[in-house]
Amino acid sequence: MKQSVLEYKKLLEQEGLLVEFAEPEGKEGEDRPVTLVTYFSGGADQGTLFLCKGAAFKEAYLKDAVNRGAVAYVSEKKYEAGKEIPALIVNDARKAQFVLGEAFYDYPAKSLHVTALTGTKGKTTTAYYLQSMLDACLKKQGGNGCALLSSIEYYDGKTREASTLTTPESLELCRHMRNAVDAGLSHMVMEVSSQALKYERVGNTHFDTAIFLNISKDHISPTEHFQSKLKIFDRCTCACVNLDSDHIGEILKAAAKCERVVTFGSKENAVIRVSDIKPGRGKFYFHVAGPDFSEDFTLPVHGVFNVENAVAAIAAAWSMGIPVSLIKESLLGVTVPGRMETYESSAGEVTAIVDFAHNGLSFEKMFDTVALEYPGSRVSVVFGTPGGKAFNRRKDMGEISGKRADRIFLVPDDPGNEDPQAICEEIGGYIAKEGASFQIRMDRGAAIREAILGAVPGEVVLILGKGADVTMHVGNGNVPYRSDAVYAKEALAEYGNAFAEAATARETEE
Repeated sequence: MKQSVLEYKKLLEQEGLLVEFAEPEGKEGEDRPVTLVTYFSGGADQGTLFLCKGAAFKEAYLKDAVNRGAVAYVSEKKYEAGKEIPALIVNDARKAQFVLGEAFYDYPAKSLHVTALTGTKGKTTTAYYLQSMLDACLKKQGGNGCALLSSIEYYDGKTREASTLTTPESLELCRHMRNAVDAGLSHMVMEVSSQALKYERVGNTHFDTAIFLNISKDHISPTEHFQSKLKIFDRCTCACVNLDSDHIGEILKAAAKCERVVTFGSKENAVIRVSDIKPGRGKFYFHVAGPDFSEDFTLPVHGVFNVENAVAAIAAAWSMGIPVSLIKESLLGVTVPGRMETYESSAGEVTAIVDFAHNGLSFEKMFDTVALEYPGSRVSVVFGTPGGKAFNRRKDMGEISGKRADRIFLVPDDPGNEDPQAICEEIGGYIAKEGASFQIRMDRGAAIREAILGAVPGEVVLILGKGADVTMHVGNGNVPYRSDAVYAKEALAEYGNAFAEAATARETEE
């Protein structure tokens, strides 16, 4: 919704955010229409309301925006570079960003049924499962499906793009919501990180449904991390809570402020209860019972932990009134890019599993999955760790792979400004302490090929860390990367052809 500088000033005043409205000398009382709200100076144009944000903000950005036609700027302090245009000085730039974005895009959240998911693990997979269920239901009713904001991609009915954050910045969130409404979508499923809740990236968006999956140690202090995630219930109608989560008492206490609470999990008192989980090759069978249904389900993916994600989605879908028959049907065909993607050589001699697993907990689950579903198989692993962050992962992943893998290939994984060789050597030190050997390869794609071509029949090759990523973070930027899946499929095809040729040669000799 296009407004003017003075109308945005009034809005900030109403929200208690405006500290000062500073106008250029001689231009007091002038008003100008605002045609764009942005914090990207390169995208500024005539009529821009420019937001000065972030710890890395430089005054040169504001100068650039002014030169491009900005008519006012919003900041927590005045800048000399903005002296020619009005300054809206606020006490909280983060909150102001959402308030202004919501108004600029004409409050799109009011026209959407928004489901938010938080938790330490499983957000992305659960989001895809629930989107699939909603798509099946909405399209059967003549609707246009469901928008999705995930750590893999953003889809809003108009655009589909790779995500840059688990939860978009406030302006992007409002833009995606507006696109969804304009495209005729009625529902949106979105992952909400603890950082997004802590820094109010979602503003005062109301969540019709909020799913709390689990809690464990993460990138910020555990207490702060946990309390941030609990904020999801501050703006929620129906809370879906995993009774099997740690700290369940505190979670339920926070969820009690919502109008409705639907619990799920394996506990006897769960509203949506899962039982009788049985593994198959590449799939799981399980039973789910609710107040008005008792059904057997099939989930055609690896990893028993994905059953918990599926039950979370089932609970949310059931709470929205989606028929159980459609829930069951949608689960049979759901896929999640970069999550437990499984590929086999032509005759199934070798299996490769591509997954985003990138910390100790997810590593353990991957090896547990292989042990359960491929008992007795030799296991190889190809992985690395990112540079410049989460240094404890190097020890955790090194120790786990050293204990549980038969062959280990250490490779680059978004090294940034660190030396990837040094990162691999550090991981290797922890592997060696477990009495295991490893190989370091600086070409990730070549290492995947080497691991697969060197496999014995029946072997499982785990390719972990990057999932569906098609870029590699090197230095201060990203460079193209063909993806782990592409390299795996090519190597498996080569392996299958070679295996078939060898079999034919043996038959000829006999």
